[in-house]
Amino acid sequence: MDHILSPVDGSEPSLRALEVAAKLAKRLGAKHTVLAVRQYVVGRKTVMEIWSDSEVKDLFKKAKEVAAAAGSVEAGIAECRARDVAHAIVDYAEQNRVDLIIMGASGIGALKAFVIGSVSADVLRKSVCPVTIVH
Repeated sequence: MDHILSPVDGSEPSLRALEVAAKLAKRLGAKHTVLAVRQYVVGRKTVMEIWSDSEVKDLFKKAKEVAAAAGSVEAGIAECRARDVAHAIVDYAEQNRVDLIIMGASGIGALKAFVIGSVSADVLRKSVCPVTIVH
């Protein structure tokens, strides 16, 4: 296992997953990448990003603190923009030869997402590499 990906959105489950990933990466000597997907919504006359630049900056600052506290010497930081967050995570993993995705679960979304969250469920279904969901 050479590369672990931690998608984060600032939620408690994603930060807990980041901590697990950082500890595992350290133990295995694996590359560890923290990914923030900046989702956007397309309207009739505008494109609106869900997160502001300052929110992303704060998210990465918090992610670095969590990774450092877990013992990760250096987690890589990555950012992408997409309408479909799950698709962006899976694409990033495929393009960057990720061996394991460790991500948080959320309880929001449709009925299918009641237990693990719609983004987590979509990544589980679409990913070609193993996915660990942290509650």
